[in-house]
Amino acid sequence: MSEENVYDKAHELARTIRSSEEWKALAKTWEDVDKNPEHRRYIEQFRELSMELQALQMQGKDPSQEKGEEWNRLLQKIQSDSTLSKYLESERRFGQLMADINRIVSGPVEELYKNSRGK
Repeated sequence: MSEENVYDKAHELARTIRSSEEWKALAKTWEDVDKNPEHRRYIEQFRELSMELQALQMQGKDPSQEKGEEWNRLLQKIQSDSTLSKYLESERRFGQLMADINRIVSGPVEELYKNSRGK
């Protein structure tokens, strides 16, 4: 398979992702969130805080109780609002799709390293 063909397949995959139900649901729910500045602010704060907490965990550090409580308060606000909770669920489903695709696409590299360890 030529290099150009690999890129063609990657573009085809991107088009397929855009036509998936997961992508369509994410795009629709984001459109609904984006219409309301308060909704958008909650989602942005939730993302920022989630990334901050993940970074601490990756460093082997525990987040402060205050940060944990702030994250829980934001999560409760999001879950109590149907627009925001639909968005969060759409984002979770799309994230799972992308994780599955990444695992599949990464397969050849994993196979290479598994096979080289056996030598």
